[in-house]
Amino acid sequence: PGGGGAFGQQPGATGGGATGSGFIQADATTNSLIITAPDAIYRNLRAVIDQLDVRRAQVYIEALVVEVDTTKDANFGVQWVGLTGDSTSNYRIGGLQSFSTGGNNIVNLAAAKAAGIGALAPLAPTGLSIGLFHQVAGQLGLGAVVRALQSDTSANILSTPNLITLDNELATIKVGQNVPIVTGSFTTSSSGANNPFQTIDRKDVGLVLKVRPQISEGGTIKLAIYHENSSVVQSSINSSQGVITNIRAFESNVIADDGQIIVLGGLIEDSSNENEERVHGLASIPVIGNLFKFRSRGRTKTNLMVFLRPIVLKGRDDSNQISLDRYDYLRAAGNAALPPPSVLLENLGGPVPPALDANGQPIGSNVLARMPEKPAEQPSQLAPAMQGLHPVHQAQPVHELNPAQQAQPVQVQPVQEVRPGATNQR
Repeated sequence: PGGGGAFGQQPGATGGGATGSGFIQADATTNSLIITAPDAIYRNLRAVIDQLDVRRAQVYIEALVVEVDTTKDANFGVQWVGLTGDSTSNYRIGGLQSFSTGGNNIVNLAAAKAAGIGALAPLAPTGLSIGLFHQVAGQLGLGAVVRALQSDTSANILSTPNLITLDNELATIKVGQNVPIVTGSFTTSSSGANNPFQTIDRKDVGLVLKVRPQISEGGTIKLAIYHENSSVVQSSINSSQGVITNIRAFESNVIADDGQIIVLGGLIEDSSNENEERVHGLASIPVIGNLFKFRSRGRTKTNLMVFLRPIVLKGRDDSNQISLDRYDYLRAAGNAALPPPSVLLENLGGPVPPALDANGQPIGSNVLARMPEKPAEQPSQLAPAMQGLHPVHQAQPVHELNPAQQAQPVQVQPVQEVRPGATNQR
């Protein structure tokens, strides 16, 4: 016990201290308390410990990230080229109408065609392109290229990260890639010798979910949430300026009921653009002026929503129910991914988790089976281990006595009462 009437602490103890007479020592390894105190103080401490030492509840958190992107583009335009004279003319006059959004002009296409199909392929514009060249009286050549393109792009991304954590404990899940990013480069030294190198930093790109739940009275749950969804722009992978990343992040504190679905936030974006290039003067002519224009339109819609559902797991049954539900979902997805039967190819099967029985144990497989218990040692197995030891004499059982040998009751004469004043006679 500690001196001075206070709770003491021995050297090496991990914690202790209180008012009164006694001693407390905590052992974090075994999660136990050693208490030396009078009965009254011990009973008070034991009552407090019994209230605190209870099974902590767990929280199963399921997030739903929905992202829908739609992009539509339309292009239409005409390019013109003209040339006068023939190959014997000393002077020839030519003209060209080209637009920046209409692909490569027909002069470049003609030069690439003369160089070969290999040079023409990278310059060919996308979409429908129709070319026409007409020679008039051998002295005037007129050509046109009509280009029309319409593109629709849709993307639907659905992510469902989920995790389990204790009450008031931080849980984190990360799914993504570790992308290298060039932060610097060096090519030559002061002496002129080539020794190029690059300095690279790495950044996590993908989905990140951090949640700290706190269960309150009445079953409500306070959630401190951080959600991040980032990706690399594919067109910037080979850029000399470095890669570009898209990032969407939420950080919030909310309160939800057990099993309630709440929306954390979202983004609804709708943008449109329209571009028109024209030849001044000629484009203003009614109807015919459309041949001297190039128009492009585009519209992009982005819908992003993040939902969250916390579920309190109060005991083993709740935890088993969630685990079996996720296990069955994963097993069904594995069966759906198996290749269909084929007449030409042998069915080799696939790694699918085994089915579970009502007790949560695998059927027909020991992939997730419990370790077998160690069998009890038989006497024949103990015999070799007992060799060399001194024999122990076995106690003999006590034989029952015969009725003739049983003890007989002894007659005891009563003691005579001695009265006061009486004298013993000799």
